[in-house]
Amino acid sequence: MLLVAAAALADPPLGIGEPRAPEPFTLEQRLLDAARRGDRATVERALAKGAPVDAKDDVARSALLLAARDAGSLELVQLLHARGAAVDEPDQTGRAALSWAAADGRLELVRWLVGQGAAVDRADADRRTPLFHAAAGGYVEVATLLLEHGAAVNAADRFGDTALMVACIRGKDAMAERLLARGADPALRNQEGRSAAERAAPGTPHCQARSVAAPPR
Repeated sequence: MLLVAAAALADPPLGIGEPRAPEPFTLEQRLLDAARRGDRATVERALAKGAPVDAKDDVARSALLLAARDAGSLELVQLLHARGAAVDEPDQTGRAALSWAAADGRLELVRWLVGQGAAVDRADADRRTPLFHAAAGGYVEVATLLLEHGAAVNAADRFGDTALMVACIRGKDAMAERLLARGADPALRNQEGRSAAERAAPGTPHCQARSVAAPPR
């Protein structure tokens, strides 16, 4: 009985009589993990030991992108860029650092990335731009900055939804007000034929006030 128990403990995950040997982090993995956690000291050590600054994880996210997406660290993003990391490389979903920063409302990070030449209208796999993601979160200052740098206010995703539509759907009335003031078209309709007003959440007077008549059937 004791021998059976000992054998089971030797390798409970695999069940083939050989314990699994842990795989050590490579330098690249250490760099990416540290960037994700916002651990500047470990990032610097990994780079000093030769980790490539352009290393990417299995979904093509670079250390700089992870520093923006997960850590939200402008300081770390600036460090990685100073060491040669590109600011605007997208992951496999087509989202670059600016898209993730806009989605989280990180105004200063968005401002810096735009200042470094990040494409304000880079669309992801669903054709959603950073403005769309900022609008979904209700981040008015971020949206305003993007618009001031040329973001297309009426850009539509693959479903035909615009930033105004998603703001109204999510009840972000202050965002809807700002988008309308910047030229968002309330008459646009998505692939279902519905306008922003027709999909607006309760308590969104700026969405509702811009209602337009449905097209004749």
